[in-house]
Amino acid sequence: MKNKQIVDFVVQRNYALSHDFTRLLLQADCKLPEIVPGQFVQVQIPSSLYGWLRIPLSIHYADVSKSQIGLLVQKVGDGSRFIAGLKEGEKVNLVLPLGNGFSLPEKENSVSEKPLRVLLAGGGCGLAPLYFLGMKLKEKDIPFTFLVGAKNKERLVLTQELEKLADTGICTEDGSEGVKGLITAHPLWEQTDFSHVYTCGPTPMMKAVAQLAQKRGACCQVSLENKMACGLGTCLCCVTPTAGGHNTCVCTDGPVFDSRTLDWQ
Repeated sequence: MKNKQIVDFVVQRNYALSHDFTRLLLQADCKLPEIVPGQFVQVQIPSSLYGWLRIPLSIHYADVSKSQIGLLVQKVGDGSRFIAGLKEGEKVNLVLPLGNGFSLPEKENSVSEKPLRVLLAGGGCGLAPLYFLGMKLKEKDIPFTFLVGAKNKERLVLTQELEKLADTGICTEDGSEGVKGLITAHPLWEQTDFSHVYTCGPTPMMKAVAQLAQKRGACCQVSLENKMACGLGTCLCCVTPTAGGHNTCVCTDGPVFDSRTLDWQ
């Protein structure tokens, strides 16, 4: 539990983004440890809803100078609906920060020979860590673009918030918003020679993005969304195979990985 804390937060704001998605702004009354994009929390909920297990959620926003964090919650079960239904002024207990986050590219020492240009590609709750990552990239004046995918415009979230940070490309499978098709078919891939790609979302989407990034010679980091129980590497329910023929624990060794280290062939 080095550098980890168990903290009671107070809900400062709870506002719905859509029927299925909610954003929470949480306030602590203690100093928080350093938090980087890609890390996650484990949220305590009533045992009657989900046994004694906590719910893992990516950190969507963090300002440790203000002892604040933000969470993006998709209502998919009783546990997430409980979290999404927390009212302003209520308390919620979190373990944080967990896992390893994204590695930001260095302006002077890029591992790619290309000019530094970053693409953040994702959809749904996968946009939670990418939004936080975009904030950090903007602070460092690193050029980047968002690329968002969804089945239809009703399933799109955070597009207005993303557009405030950077240019944002949109894909919907039915063509109801943006470019029709999958995220890998968006013209951005041809218009810009990206040096680094970061992605989070459904596994098939991340695999397709990683394969395209590798084909185009871009470094690619992926944030896995495996089911997690303990978040501390004890239960081993989140293990995933590596390219070297071994298993790795997503909650402690990840959730962010270089796509080339995973058995995604």
